[in-house]
Parts: sequence; structure tokens; C-alpha cells
Amino acid sequence: MPDRTPSRGPRRPSRHAPKGKPAAAPVPSRTKSKPRPAGDASEKHAPREIWLPGAIRVVHKDEHLIVVDKPAGLLSVAPPDHASRNVFDEVKAHVRDRARKRGTRVWVIHRLDKEVSGLMVFAKTEKAYMVLKEEFRARRVHRLYAAVVEGEMRPDIPASSTPEATTGRRLAATRQAHAGSIQSFLYEDARGLVHTCDSPAKAPRGSFEPESDDTPARLAVTHWQVQRVGSGRTMLQVRLETGRKHQIRAHLASIKRPIVGDRRYGAATDPLSRVCLHAFELGFAHPATGESVRYRSPTPGSFFGLVEESPRRREMHGHDGAPVEHPPDAAPSPAPPRTSPPTPVAAHASPTSSSWDHVAEWYDDLLEDRGSDHHENVILPGTLRLLALQPGQRLLDVACGQGVLCRRLAAQGVQCTGVDASPKLVQAAQRAGGGEFVVGDARDLGRVVQGPFDAAACVMALMNIEPVSSVLQSIANLLAPGGRFVAVILHPAFRAPGQTSWEWDSSPARPGRVTKPPTPKQFRRVDGYLSLGQREIVMNPGAAAHGKDAVTTITYHRPIQHYVKSFAQAGLLLDALEEWASLRTSQPGPRAAEENRARREIPMFLALRALKPGA
Repeated sequence: MPDRTPSRGPRRPSRHAPKGKPAAAPVPSRTKSKPRPAGDASEKHAPREIWLPGAIRVVHKDEHLIVVDKPAGLLSVAPPDHASRNVFDEVKAHVRDRARKRGTRVWVIHRLDKEVSGLMVFAKTEKAYMVLKEEFRARRVHRLYAAVVEGEMRPDIPASSTPEATTGRRLAATRQAHAGSIQSFLYEDARGLVHTCDSPAKAPRGSFEPESDDTPARLAVTHWQVQRVGSGRTMLQVRLETGRKHQIRAHLASIKRPIVGDRRYGAATDPLSRVCLHAFELGFAHPATGESVRYRSPTPGSFFGLVEESPRRREMHGHDGAPVEHPPDAAPSPAPPRTSPPTPVAAHASPTSSSWDHVAEWYDDLLEDRGSDHHENVILPGTLRLLALQPGQRLLDVACGQGVLCRRLAAQGVQCTGVDASPKLVQAAQRAGGGEFVVGDARDLGRVVQGPFDAAACVMALMNIEPVSSVLQSIANLLAPGGRFVAVILHPAFRAPGQTSWEWDSSPARPGRVTKPPTPKQFRRVDGYLSLGQREIVMNPGAAAHGKDAVTTITYHRPIQHYVKSFAQAGLLLDALEEWASLRTSQPGPRAAEENRARREIPMFLALRALKPGA
């Protein structure tokens, strides 16, 4: 949440003071240090606040990294062949001056837009650079922003102009104005403007993913929560799940809530002569110690002046606009390890509704008429065993499809409720019976069903829904204390579509020896794993190869660590992880035995079970 708590030591100079020149005696270095205020003995030993030219405040520094507070209007890094003043150059000069050693280097980890203020971290060693870059790439970094947007976002006033549904996936924008998420694919045009679309295939020819070279549009997810409303504006706390160029600016503009002052993305007003977006909290694992550290920067007081609240609403907040039950931290310094509180998620325009509705008839035919040996022999028996439900207990089947799991459990006396985003699949489930089935979004289940449930399951669907954090939080909210949740997905390490494949290998015979030809070995090739991504896949490759229309949907790849983190953020404790192999057997032939061996050794499915803590 936005934070206006003073930091240790003197505050940043007012806007009327000379930029980059706090009142202090000259020192040989380019760095300026503020004098300590008079006080008791303990205050005299407090570290002095350090400012760099350009009004850049040093929040923290050690031998491995340096964290600074960037002002608006200053570039993070100058473009090639440009001599513009920028944060990177000032940080480099500061580090070199203090080290007094030629060849001292600083590494860029991430960037903030020129128009945006807030926290940035730079590495001072190559090891720190590699560790921090991996933290950002794996999305383990905690980042919170304060944004003031045009328009009042109250619970009774929905975010307007959500893009209408089209063929394929559509932009997932929230409809409730208290909290929610925005999901879309982003691409950049030749002018450097970032746009949203609901499918990578819909990015115009000649566009490219921000900060990449000629690649398709990339998935971006932004979570937001209302903090203050008034004067025709709203202050938001924004949490990034992905970190694309101009992501927050483009996403908020896409729901007709442009950031105040951001005329490039449609803002009509600019009262502060700046984009009202500030990165106020940054957390990560320290590259040397592994300790979880968190740094904060006070949100500019001018932001709060733009959002005048009614007296009644002001009573619900502290003096700084933060909800009373979530007070801000005391200072922008390292904090004890803690996880991000789950962001309340409002209703989404679900990409799964359009993504799966058009495959409903094919999927129904696959499981009902022809059957699926994987479902019958592996997935369903394993799921029933992990759920361990008793007659009379309640189950919530998320992304239930045509209700196969519910029918199995209903026969055992379990009360089942199934939810799916595809009306066609829900209709198929209702015709077959076995429980109550409703159309709904897995990321906002509370809108269509009421808890508590003794257990929940999501079978072979979690990898087709984004963001997964919203799904898990929605499920956790409906589980009774002690309730369990079972998820089954394709194994992300060995069965990632487009990143893994079967291949054969045989060791050549040794020269000069007459030996029996070596037995070829089958192995699973893995071309990628840690990077999150998405891929449009063909559900009926055999039929498509023979000229039939391809049935496609989008699947999202996530490494196991991402699932574990998302479970923990939702308050769910993992107590079981199982890897299931395919039980298929090959037709008799010279390679059948090896194919069967490899099939049993390399798992096809990953099953996770988690518990909701409680009495």
C-alpha cells in the first residue's frame, strides 16, 4: 500500500531546494551527505542520508548492491549514443568515487520509465548481478507501486469499457472496482507505445514484444487494489506479476483508467507535470546472504493531495491513506522475510471461456465417447486417492469440464459442485448429472458458489488458466479450515508443450571390437524449464494433420517453484507431491521394451495436494 512514513534521518529536500544539492558542506566526492540533526547520543551515530546529483537518494548500499530512489523525469539508463543524465551514470560515478579504484563496475538489473519515480537496485559485483537477474526472471522479486488514476473506482462503479469478447482469448480486465487483476498480451509499435491484445496471434505484423527482438506479444498480469477515492480520481496499490515495458501504464489505460499525467497513454489531466506512478516497495533475496530484504520509499505527498476523500471514507484509513489494518512499515530498510499478502481478485473476463468453449464438443467426445486411458487409469484414481473424501462431504470441482470427477464421487455419496467457464461443457455436465454445475470464472469462484467445502480439485486445467495465484486464492477462500485441494497438471519439467520431446540415443560400438549392436535408449529432451511463458497448442494434432480444422487453446508454462510460491501466497500448505507416469504400453516391436521403460521412468503428470490451515 502507498507509504508516507518518514525514513530514518532527514527527509528528502523540498521541491524548492536546488536539485541534487542538499544543504551540506562541500566534500571531495560527487556524493553529497546531509548533516545529522542535533539530538541525543543515539541520533549522533545514525547513518547519514546520502544524495547523488539529480536528487537521487541512496536507500541502501553494501559491497554487493546499491538501492536508490529515482526521481521522476530522470532516465534509468541512457540510450546508446545519448549523453542524457541518467541514474545509472550517477550510481557508477558514486561507486567509483567511493572505491577509488579504476575499473570498478556497476550492473543494471531493471529499469523504471523516465516519467516514473521510485526504487531501483543495481549490482556492484558480477555474482550479485547474476543472482538478482535470476530473481527478476523467475518472478521472485516483490514490487509494489502507488498510482493515481483518472476516474473513481468504487465497488458500485465498474471499471468501464472492458474489451468485448472476440474469437480466441480476450483481455481479462476486472469489473469490480475495489480490487482485481488485468491480464493481456502486450506488444510494442514502432513509436515505442505498448498496446494490449487478447492473443499473441492478434499482434499486428511488424510489432514486437517490449524489450525483445521480433518476438510475439507476451503475457502480462497486473494486480491492483483501491486505496483512496475522491475528487474524480483513485489511488491504487499495484502489484506486478510480470514485468513488461510500460505494463502498468498500458494495462490501466486499457480499462479506461489512465494514470494521471500520462498523456502518452490517454490521460486528460497533468496537475503535477509528471506521471503519477511511484515504485514504493522492492523486495528480493540478498545475493550474498540469501536473506529476504525489503526496501520502501515514501509515496510523494502530492499524490494524496490529488485524491480528496469524504469524511466517512477518511475514517477507514490512516493519515497517510493506507487502510488502518495494514499499517506501512517504519522505514525503507531491510525487513524480516515475509510473503506478499494475496491481492483480492475481482471478476475477470475469462480467457478460458473463449479458449475452451470452442473445444468443448471435441473434449466431450474425447472423454465420453472414446474415453481417455490417462484419465481412467492414472488421473482419476490418483485424484480420488488424494482427496480421500467421505460420504456427505462437499467437493468443489474447479474447471470441471463435463463433470467426470463429480459423477465418480457422487456415486460414493459425496456432494459435488462443479464450475467451468465454458457454457457448453457445463451443459454437458448437467445432462450427465452427478451434482450441481454452474458457469463461472475460476479466479472469482465466490460469485457463483458458496462455501465452505471440505475439498476442492482442479484436474488438468490449472495450466490453462492465468493468473494461477488468483485461482488458488479463490479456492482457498471457499475451503473450510482443514480442507484440502488437489491439482493435477502436465509435469512442467518433462511434458512442457513445445519445450520437451522424445528422442533416441545409441552409443557407438568401440573401434576394433565385434560387438552386438547397442540397444538404443529413449530419453526426454528438455529445451527450457525455468522461464514462464505461454503457447498456443493444437488439441487434435492427428486430425489436423489429415486436413481437419485445428482445435487450439493456450497453455501456460510455470516451473514447480512458481506453483509452490502461489500456493503459499494463497495460504495453502502443500502436504503431498506425486509424479505419475503414463501406463500405456507400446505395440510389440524392437523398441517396445525401451519405450515402455522410458515411459515409466519419466513422469507425465504432477499432482499437488495442499491443506488450508485451521482447527
